[in-house]
Amino acid sequence: MADYMDDEVNFGDWSSLDINVSRRVPICLVLDRSGSMDEKDGSNLTKIEELNKNLKDFLDYVRGNAKASRICDICIISFGGVDEVNVVCGYTNIKDLKYTPLTPYGRTPMGAAVNKAMELLKLRRNYYRANDIEHYKPIMLIMTDGLPTDNYMAAAVEFSRMVQTKEVKVFPVGIGKNFNKEVLRKFSPLVEPKTISSAENFSKLFKLLSASSSNPNDDSLDKWFQDEA
Repeated sequence: MADYMDDEVNFGDWSSLDINVSRRVPICLVLDRSGSMDEKDGSNLTKIEELNKNLKDFLDYVRGNAKASRICDICIISFGGVDEVNVVCGYTNIKDLKYTPLTPYGRTPMGAAVNKAMELLKLRRNYYRANDIEHYKPIMLIMTDGLPTDNYMAAAVEFSRMVQTKEVKVFPVGIGKNFNKEVLRKFSPLVEPKTISSAENFSKLFKLLSASSSNPNDDSLDKWFQDEA
């Protein structure tokens, strides 16, 4: 059983006076911070250093782009430790987001992390509906460098169902030269997992995600995943 460290999940300041009627883009990042992320594999930096660096660049882009900062609701979930799932932020606007770099240690409770991501996505969609806020199809990025250390099959089945019914768009990413894609395929019935094994790959991924954050109709991220991984 994973420990959910989300007693103070920040869903932003959503008083009736502050609701922005712009069509929203919900983006969820489910990020591995297990102990093996402290290793190097294809870059001069460790995998967690590459992830932290490019995640910061992505958040800086959203913060500095007039359209992206207005329409993006960002959720960040990390998993590692002793079966810990940490909700860094829960679909908050960038102005409310306070990000601390991830620290790697422990195991890889990816199943529990995806379950938490689905739970928060459903809460966010219910909020949109209750407040008559339109939104684009949610984007979910799952990044891991290893095999889950928890029971992930129930999460994979439900997640696959949500993908097939067009409730969410998933981009699965394996980190490292020798990553095994078989587990990520179970979460991703429509998009082949992408392997990133260099600093250039990390940068490309987050640049394309940045493009999607300011223009949800931009399909460059989709096309990149369709290329040979």
